[in-house]
Amino acid sequence: MKLRNKAVLSSAIALMLAAPLAAQATDITFSPTGLAGGNISGVSTIDQAPGSALAFGGTAAINAAANGTGNTGFTLFYQANLQVLQNTNGDILFSNGTGGNFFTFVAGFGENVISAQPYPGTATFALDTTNPVNYFKIYANTSAGDNLTGAGFGDGKLILSGRVTSEATSNFQVSSITPVLLDQAGANDWGTQQTVTGAGTTDLTVTIDSADSGYFPSLDLATAIAFSFFNTSAVDPFKQVNPSKCVNTDTSKCSIGGGIDATTSIGSVNGDLNLGGANFLLQADANESISVPTRVPEPATSAMLGLGLSLLGLFGISRKKNQS
Repeated sequence: MKLRNKAVLSSAIALMLAAPLAAQATDITFSPTGLAGGNISGVSTIDQAPGSALAFGGTAAINAAANGTGNTGFTLFYQANLQVLQNTNGDILFSNGTGGNFFTFVAGFGENVISAQPYPGTATFALDTTNPVNYFKIYANTSAGDNLTGAGFGDGKLILSGRVTSEATSNFQVSSITPVLLDQAGANDWGTQQTVTGAGTTDLTVTIDSADSGYFPSLDLATAIAFSFFNTSAVDPFKQVNPSKCVNTDTSKCSIGGGIDATTSIGSVNGDLNLGGANFLLQADANESISVPTRVPEPATSAMLGLGLSLLGLFGISRKKNQS
């Protein structure tokens, strides 16, 4: 995937604030070491490497909606490594692992299936505010997360934390029910595991609750509310990175024998309503940009982190990212 061609969300709508806001994209200062001496200025994009997203109970929820009975709620879990930091010209300012500094991203939130049509129809979703799982976090560590085993994601030092607060749109459509291999990223590490082919989109908002000033010295959240915007497209099969056999939650980590075992929960054909398991595994890719909104006519009062998440399995290059 060409780094310069990744879409970056540069504007946002802040409906939760009493006064109107105007947003303007801005560069930030980031310190990979967490110390002032290691500051990198002019960062406009935080680009994540491809990772995995697991719709926990997603297949079962779509089935329930299609049949008009049963629980239509599920939880989406996401994990990925940082790839690079870039400026507005697309120049790389920092690559994950430089100087022994690594960063991982994890998220989890609930969704409800609003409607589900038979193949090749589209399933639509909405944020489930009653789901107790709701977080978006960035961690600093001394090693990268292992995409295949799921170990290392969400380990180390927490440097940013937030939660999903709204979801404008969310949908997924299976474009082919002909089974294909799930792992098409280089060597197949999943054996005979198969998947449907499909794609979808999601637009949601994350409120950032805290950010470590050592790593984000230019973000002042003491008296402000920050927003993170995801503009997502979801696809299968995996073509850029190993599908994770274990997916982390906020309270259960793959590195210590916890997490969710994806190998036993997605069925023989991932995403198939008849042959799939209760869960649905997707390839995920993301980048983030920073915007600073200002109250009108007051000066800047909050920071907004714009994230564009692109689950690029279907249209991506068939190769693994060099993540351990």
